[in-house]
Amino acid sequence: MGNKLGSRRQVVDERYTRPQGLYVHKDVDHKKLRKLIRESKLAPCYPGGDECGCDHEECPICFLYYPSLNRSRCCMKGICTECFLQMKNPNSARPTQCPFCKTSNYAVEYRGVKTKEEKGLEQIEEQRVIEAKIRMQQQGLRDEEERMQKRLELSSSSTHIAAGEVECGSITVPSYRSPEESEEILSSQYSIRHSPQPTINRDDEFDLDPEEIMVMEAILRSIQVIFHNCT
Repeated sequence: MGNKLGSRRQVVDERYTRPQGLYVHKDVDHKKLRKLIRESKLAPCYPGGDECGCDHEECPICFLYYPSLNRSRCCMKGICTECFLQMKNPNSARPTQCPFCKTSNYAVEYRGVKTKEEKGLEQIEEQRVIEAKIRMQQQGLRDEEERMQKRLELSSSSTHIAAGEVECGSITVPSYRSPEESEEILSSQYSIRHSPQPTINRDDEFDLDPEEIMVMEAILRSIQVIFHNCT
């Protein structure tokens, strides 16, 4: 895979053996960095471009294009040298996680410029990933549509049940009584309607106190009102 240069020194322009200013690198040992680049253990620090060239690769960290990138040993993802130095200083012994697959002890290797075969395989793999994501999104939309349909069906059925309960509640259920109970009710109603109204003997009015007469008349009117309402 790639143009493996091994320990052979590659001819690199001296200006590409040091960072190009993409980041501020304070703790970088420039002599060690120069040695790693000249021994083909790290990609040269080419200046990144904003537009994709014919044979350029995009760094997924800074989104700039370079003639070649380093390869992550864990997942083979590309990364430019300056982004790698920003994440893992060669002078630091502290372990670093891969920014792509989160594998510990992150390390890279330089394999040179990709061949056409490698680029073709990567394009096929990227196309498969894109198609898989599209299928997942479509499946998610179908699942969401089914859930919404079920919610609408449940809501509709609940509305029909509630309407049926209201209609049943408005129906007057007839009461069933025995003939004896009905006869007693009729006789009691008849006795109330036709009960004789109390009368006051006018001859005794003169023997009563005026206040008692007023009280009796008020009671009489109340009784008459009650009988009138009953009839």
